[in-house]
Amino acid sequence: MPGFCLVSEELARAGAGMIHNGHFQLMEMLLEYATPAQRERFLAPLSQGTAIGAMAITETDVGSSFRGMQTRLEEAGGGWRLNGAKVFINDAAEADLLGVLARSPGGFALVILERETPGFGITGRLDPIGLRSSPIHNIAFQDCPIGSDRILGPPDKGLAVFLSAFNFSRLGNASAALGIAETAFAKALAYCRQRRVGDHLVADFQGLRWKLADMSTRLAAARLLRDHAARATQTRGKSGLLSSQAKLLCVETAQAVVGEALQLTGRYGCLRDSLFDLYLRDVKALAIAGGTLEVMKNNIAREVIGF
Repeated sequence: MPGFCLVSEELARAGAGMIHNGHFQLMEMLLEYATPAQRERFLAPLSQGTAIGAMAITETDVGSSFRGMQTRLEEAGGGWRLNGAKVFINDAAEADLLGVLARSPGGFALVILERETPGFGITGRLDPIGLRSSPIHNIAFQDCPIGSDRILGPPDKGLAVFLSAFNFSRLGNASAALGIAETAFAKALAYCRQRRVGDHLVADFQGLRWKLADMSTRLAAARLLRDHAARATQTRGKSGLLSSQAKLLCVETAQAVVGEALQLTGRYGCLRDSLFDLYLRDVKALAIAGGTLEVMKNNIAREVIGF
């Protein structure tokens, strides 16, 4: 887990979409719930880089709550059939394997869908403002045949399978936000050290020095919480409180730091070549992807209060 966080942090410096959270989330679920045969068939190519994975959860009326999910896995002729549609799915057209959450008899099922499965199709490509290096598509399933060996865990326990890797996803997004914020801060700091205003450097002005001090302190606090959450997830497995706190603090810190860095760099920061527009767009997308900041606050309050 700490290793994944560091990789996500570094990749996000060039574009947060490149962390491809769904790929690693699918791997994490396979590690936890797959049979030996499923690991050989699905996990091996994902870990070796010969296959790309993605997660398909969101629907038109389904986001943080799964109550209204319409995609269904139903028994048919000794096997299963998958029907429904998903929206806003990162890497859906590029993925070889998709982890699909669907309603099933008695609960939810987590289905491993191969791209060549009959009845699976891409229904549209979307144009997001952020995470643009991870394309987003709408997809549909029409009587897709699903063998029992394509269901991860019990066919009525898919929600538990999915949630088992959710801390992983939150920490990936938290780390991406941290990487963006640190890059923006480094650029602003270099600018303030070099840019002259009359006889002074920008870094000579006390008000601006205080901004840099505040940014540095917030980044240090966010990193400590992210690292603590990553270690707890690796050693204890379940750390919903810490992973929610880490995503909340890292994204809020990134939003503040990127905004201040842009203010400090003035006209330079407003140029596309500076990449500050990329940082702004990616951070805003991270505040929504994988659970909004409001959802993180609900998670934290529930853990703290106890209900």
